[in-house]
Amino acid sequence: MKAYHESVREALEVCSRNYPSTKQLSENLPDSSLTPQMLGNLLALLVQFEIIEVFSERNNSNRYDLTHYDRKRMDILSHILQRVSASS
Repeated sequence: MKAYHESVREALEVCSRNYPSTKQLSENLPDSSLTPQMLGNLLALLVQFEIIEVFSERNNSNRYDLTHYDRKRMDILSHILQRVSASS
């Protein structure tokens, strides 16, 4: 998460869709080394951290509800990850 959180944040914040799939979000990624599978894993963590919500769970591709994207929680996560990086 530490290595990619800024890329994921940017993908979420520039997305023009309210309920994108992982594939649709990956189109907005500035970092091409982040695969759709890795993005899906990171999005699942963001759901657990209550930063975003799942709109619909499907076998082939979840859709995420960005209407409830919590920027404040994302800011807190970014701050925690920066502190972890600084202490490493």
